[in-house]
Amino acid sequence: MFQSLLPFLVFVVFIVVVGVALSRWTQRQNQQRIDALRAGAAARGWSCETSKDGVFDLTRWQGQTDGVRWTAEHRRLRHKRKGQTRTHNVRWWADAFGGPTSPLLLMGVPQGQETPALKLAQGEGLLATMAQKVAGFALDQSLDTYFGVEAGQQVEARALRMVDGAALPGFIALAVDANSGAFWLNQPGHRAAIDAQVRNASSALSDEVDRPWVLLLGPRVGLARMAPVSSIADLERLVRAGVALVQAAG
Repeated sequence: MFQSLLPFLVFVVFIVVVGVALSRWTQRQNQQRIDALRAGAAARGWSCETSKDGVFDLTRWQGQTDGVRWTAEHRRLRHKRKGQTRTHNVRWWADAFGGPTSPLLLMGVPQGQETPALKLAQGEGLLATMAQKVAGFALDQSLDTYFGVEAGQQVEARALRMVDGAALPGFIALAVDANSGAFWLNQPGHRAAIDAQVRNASSALSDEVDRPWVLLLGPRVGLARMAPVSSIADLERLVRAGVALVQAAG
């Protein structure tokens, strides 16, 4: 009987050995990545701390760039759940910002896709009402995911309206007060700073695949994207983009 079970036992042992080896290799690769991020942060005078937050591994940086103090976080889902495709979230924010008087959201999209189906929710009738509810709920969830629940609670997603006349390359502009949002966006300095970042290949705002979302909440500006921080240079692209926006509104 033992001989008949031997092939099965050998297979089980093989699977266990491979699983342990893969786990150790993954842990080693992750530790090397974290060590590289810490070294890169230290070389720039930034702090870098790692911790666990529920089901997420959390890496937090704090630093000062061109006189702007900022914080950034990278949340990585420790165990990918069935059906999930987004397992990373990066947030950057600074609290020295001259933003509009009303919340303004710039949703990063590939250029050419700035006119969304959200326009349906601007109309009237039953279909528009249903679309508005669905779009509002989805946007509310997205704000929490991108910027965190604390920031998401400060924005009534269902009250956001498209900012007419924005024509902002790479972004869909939404604001609670569309007039205030349009006024802020159309200031020459603000518009020029965003346009320059979109055209600058070294800026995170030029990324066609994972262009960040930008949330302006009074003195706070936040950038967020659903992509990993693969290197300290990747984080620095986000930092530079955020600092450029702060300086343009300063």
